[in-house]
Amino acid sequence: MKWSRRSRVDDGPARDAQLNVYNVAQLRSEPPDRFYYVRFDPNNDCNVHCVYCHNHRSEDVVSAEDLDAFLRENVVSLENFQMGCIMEPTLDPRLGDLLLLVARSRAKPLRDFVLQTNGILLHMHDLAKLRDAGLTRLHVSIDSSDPKIHRALRGGTSLAKVGANVQRFIKSCAPAEVSFVTTVTRLNLPSMEALVRDGLDLGVRSFAFREVFYWPDSDVVDHARMLELVLLPGQFAEMAARLRAGFLEGVSFDFADDERLARLDQKMRLDSRR
Repeated sequence: MKWSRRSRVDDGPARDAQLNVYNVAQLRSEPPDRFYYVRFDPNNDCNVHCVYCHNHRSEDVVSAEDLDAFLRENVVSLENFQMGCIMEPTLDPRLGDLLLLVARSRAKPLRDFVLQTNGILLHMHDLAKLRDAGLTRLHVSIDSSDPKIHRALRGGTSLAKVGANVQRFIKSCAPAEVSFVTTVTRLNLPSMEALVRDGLDLGVRSFAFREVFYWPDSDVVDHARMLELVLLPGQFAEMAARLRAGFLEGVSFDFADDERLARLDQKMRLDSRR
């Protein structure tokens, strides 16, 4: 497949796109473009059952050949690349090799190179490959440091395994930084300060909080449970203010409420189908 490098490059801002089993053929059919952020799911499955997850699952995977071709033929420039978006990449035994494929490609990200995971199976993979790929960040999806609350939101999780794997990663893959990514619901809202304190004890200095979203037309989620989890007006902003006031130094916070998430999701959906 050969395209003129003039195609699309000057049409507007760089794209913020997902790449997954659903759209890889579509993206491969398009002319080369500039990408600000690519969030790649190599597989379409997860080992955790989050009560707020709206996504269908399957055994489908994106082939290494398709990923390689996308990076070679469809990417003019790439600022940030994230392995793992809505699914769990550590279920894929190819994880280390796929990260090395990205790192050795002409489209190696210029800024952040991220692995996002729930952390439970990270010990099943060769950390030397992750280090050699040059990861800059590990994003760990975790909703509470209270095991009972965490299990209620993310069935199938072992906090002990997550903590041990985070420690191994920090030891083996420095200077990559570790961030906690948390979905905030009414259930775990009171435990956010404890999560930050326990994260700091592990060596985590960056925390991203995302307000839980709810699509009433979803055929995946338990709608009765979702109505109990959605935050009340003002609760997310109040939590953000408390955390900013309670942790003044050495901590980085990113807060995304429902409105911001909706804007980001809309742009990513448009950019993924452009």
